[in-house]
Amino acid sequence: IKVDEVFSSPRLIVPRVCYLFYRQIYYMIISFIRFKDVISLLTYQVNQPSFVFDIPQKTGDSENAHEHDEEQFPCPVPIQAMDPMNVTTDSQFELDDQFMPSLTSIKSSITPQPTIIAGQTAQLPTIIAEHLTNTADQTTINVQFGTSGERIMHDQPIINNEQTPLPTRRNRRPGSSSSQPPIFELKHPFIFDLISGNYDIPLWDAFRSWVRDGLLTKHDKKNHDQDHYKKHLAHFPAAINLGVLLINNKNWFYNLYFEGQLLNNTHIDVIFYYLRKKDKYEIGSSYKYTTVDCVFSSKISSIWEKYLDLDNDIGCADEEHVIGEYIRGYRMHAAIPWHMVDHVFVPVHVKNKFHWVLAVISLNDKRINVYDSYRAAGHDAAIKTEIVKLSQLIPLKLRVNDYYKNKGIDVSQAQEENEFFDIVFIDNVPQQTHGTLDCGIYMLAFAEYLSYEQGIPAGNLDASFLRSRYATFLWNYGQQKNDAGAISDNEAPPRHSRLNVALQD
Repeated sequence: IKVDEVFSSPRLIVPRVCYLFYRQIYYMIISFIRFKDVISLLTYQVNQPSFVFDIPQKTGDSENAHEHDEEQFPCPVPIQAMDPMNVTTDSQFELDDQFMPSLTSIKSSITPQPTIIAGQTAQLPTIIAEHLTNTADQTTINVQFGTSGERIMHDQPIINNEQTPLPTRRNRRPGSSSSQPPIFELKHPFIFDLISGNYDIPLWDAFRSWVRDGLLTKHDKKNHDQDHYKKHLAHFPAAINLGVLLINNKNWFYNLYFEGQLLNNTHIDVIFYYLRKKDKYEIGSSYKYTTVDCVFSSKISSIWEKYLDLDNDIGCADEEHVIGEYIRGYRMHAAIPWHMVDHVFVPVHVKNKFHWVLAVISLNDKRINVYDSYRAAGHDAAIKTEIVKLSQLIPLKLRVNDYYKNKGIDVSQAQEENEFFDIVFIDNVPQQTHGTLDCGIYMLAFAEYLSYEQGIPAGNLDASFLRSRYATFLWNYGQQKNDAGAISDNEAPPRHSRLNVALQD
């Protein structure tokens, strides 16, 4: 019979009341027995006086919040009070040695939470270390050293207004370190990748897989300024730093790698930058050259047009000042003043022909050599129109910016002003296939062959090979910098005051 059904009967009210009464008595007895056991544990003491700690104050309470609070808790380990006048340690209390053996019996009966144990200068007994480290539910013990050499183990420090708190350990933030990223040792990517040497097949395969990952099905039908990759797959988080350009989009490498794609100014500027560094940091090189970027020829064209328009009152002092910065070596990263080199490589873009050519200013010979990958009668005339601007303006700008003075050449002013540079079209250079868009690649190859003081090979160049080579070693060079967590050395030109020579002339 269920108990609830029996007690629900009106005739059994008295038995029900008795049952509830005896059940309450039973619970009271059980509670008393358990309470007695707890009291016996808390009041357990050895026959020695014990030291009582005050309960720590809670942070954030008012000053008088616990003024009359007399609640205390006993320490299970007897501690002997020390005379502060005769103590050489940092702690005010010291564990009495005569009570060390009694810890074994204490450990067998209770397992207290560790408080603060201020040790002597002598090594702490092994039994304490075992008790503290073998307790599964205790927190990590921190060991510090006082001024006199004693070891102080503490788990949860007790706040005491009469004691000086231990200094907190300084945790340095990751971004607060004063150390700087290492400098990347390789100055340029041409060191182990000569244009006439063999190539690393695994490396080229790795780049080919990377640049083709995420391509659109009809990527070759897109224009050079359009996205050739699927949505959100062209960008990569770890940007590649190529000195004068920070790249985080695959389309830049795509236009450099795939045939039929046009090169823009950034492709030319990056590779000419590394060619410039190659000569600057070459050890024992017998040839001296430097390069400029694509802005140089555009500034020359701007000055030329303003010179021709005599009726226009608009000056060209700003453009002339920029050309002066190029000549004095202040304009670009890793720049070299012109009076210290023999040749200057200038990329020239002929807008009406949509074509790139290489102009090499030979300063000692006062001549401009033109390397064109597409020679034709009407085509040569358009190229010469652009090169004439260089041949007539460069001598004037050299004189204005003290090139001859820095070079140590004494030339009369009349000769300097009237002496233009000769223009020579170099014959027997490789020619690109008609209808292709490889003039930029050919121009870069011409400049690199000349940088090694090698003759440009006869016949046609393999444009596909050159595109793969430039794209692969630039990608690999940037990845090596990212993997090493390194940065390039500071190659910015020094600051200088703006000269007003161009305004006066």
